Parts: sequence; structure tokens; C-alpha cells
Amino acid sequence: GLTELVKKNIKSQNLNFSNSINELPFSPDAIFIAVGTPSDADSKADLSYIFTAVNEIAKSIKKYTVIVTKSTVPIGTNEKIKEILGGSVQEALFDVASNPEFLREGCAIKDFLYGDRVVIGAENEKAMDVLSKIYEPISQNGSIILKTSIVSAEIIKYSSNAFLATKISFINEMSDLCQKVGGNIYDVAHGMGLDKRIGNQFLNAGPGFGGSCFP
Repeated sequence: GLTELVKKNIKSQNLNFSNSINELPFSPDAIFIAVGTPSDADSKADLSYIFTAVNEIAKSIKKYTVIVTKSTVPIGTNEKIKEILGGSVQEALFDVASNPEFLREGCAIKDFLYGDRVVIGAENEKAMDVLSKIYEPISQNGSIILKTSIVSAEIIKYSSNAFLATKISFINEMSDLCQKVGGNIYDVAHGMGLDKRIGNQFLNAGPGFGGSCFP
């Protein structure tokens, strides 16, 4: 559904594209950083794209703006972003917020518009209000808006990834066990998933997981 959504919003002039933040025709209320944070050789997140974006943003702030981290980043990254911005931008002109994404590949549009929750981590009500207003249409679709601290928002993202990776890893261990003792992994996964405390999502035995977030 992405192509149709992009065409619709370009036509209605709700969506514009530029490769330069300095070409924006307005001063934004919020800037979302949504760049890649791939794993390096030591399996640590490469934050170079994040900090490049932050340095570009610092040159463009003209009025109060909330700088929002959408990318998956290690705990403490937003504090570092605040330090970088504080080196060249007046403190009164910005706030930093954490707004992690919880999107599945292939289902990103649906997960964004009708997700379980929107997590907003910020240090004050002013920043919270800006993001709450942005996400008001999403909350009307049934998503819960969870307001918390920046650090808690960062931890929610990482702990969610870790737990889902654990479920996938666990069901694959059970699949190996079934092969050794003659059980049916599909029946086992179904039986486990019927327990409301466990649930049936991410209990599909298979090749495991890829990408950069779960590892």
C-alpha cells in the first residue's frame, strides 16, 4: 500500500521530498531521524548516520523544534544527541525525544496506522504535546499512546526486540526436540499459543531471523 499512499499525499501536497534539510519551505515543529543503524563487525550499532543527521539538523533550527529519534539505537544515544545539539543550538530552541518504531517488514503501513502502541519518550510536557498532536489520528485508530522517559522508551524498543527474538529462538529449539523424540512442532506451537499468557505470534518454527534489529 506504500505506492498508493505516497501518490495520494503528493497529490494533496501533504508530502514533499528533498535531499537537503535547508530547502524546507517551513520551520518544522518536529524532525524525525529515521536513518539506518546497521551492525558493525563487533555487532554494535553503527551510529554514524544518526550523528551526521544531527549535525545537519543543528544548522537548520530556527524556532523550537522537537528532534525525534525513530531509528533503533542503543540506550543513551538520545542523551548524546542532546549533547551534540547543545553545542551549537540554544537550549530553549529544542527538545530531544525517543519514538521507537515497531514495524514488521512487509506490514509497515498497517503496523504504523493500526499498531498496538506508540511509545513517546520525552523530558517535558512541551515535547510530549507536540508528538501527541502528531499522533492523535493514530490514537483514534486504536493505538495506545504510552508517554514515558527517554531512557524507558529506548529500553522498551530493545527489550521488545530481545523478547521476540527469544520466542523465535525458543520455538526452533522445541522444533529440534520434536525431531529427536517424534513430536509435531506445529501442534506444539499451537498448544503453546493457545495460552493467553504466551500468545501465538512469533512461534513459527523456521530459519530464525535476519536483519539488524533482532541480532
